[in-house]
Amino acid sequence: MKYFIYVVDMYIITERVDRVAFRKDDMIDEVNVKAGTLDWYTKNKKLLDKSVPEVVILDKAVGKTHFSLIRNDKFQLIFTHSTSDFKRVAVGEIEKVDYYDGIRIQLTWCPEESFMKVADTTLEQNYFLVRAEEKKLI
Repeated sequence: MKYFIYVVDMYIITERVDRVAFRKDDMIDEVNVKAGTLDWYTKNKKLLDKSVPEVVILDKAVGKTHFSLIRNDKFQLIFTHSTSDFKRVAVGEIEKVDYYDGIRIQLTWCPEESFMKVADTTLEQNYFLVRAEEKKLI
């Protein structure tokens, strides 16, 4: 397996050549696991290429908390935030924004709720905001 490591927007990004476009795992740690925001801009070709069936952007566990962000084969972004008490899932269609010149992704979470916002880079800035639906775990 080959990896490329480079710096973009002051974050270290690791790109695996197969199905992982770029990873944001290192942006979540013990400091921001309870409440935080990840906000970045990307033009990643694999993420925005419909012929690539799945792209893992984030897959991080810190203690009993797990975060994931995946672009699936339906060209949807799926943000999952789960703990031992709940599982929250936000799903959004990338095609709702003009993604050809890149997109801005923002994930926000706290004990009460989790959100995903995706915006394009046009002057009018089209975007969608999805509040994660919660399932209580018993």
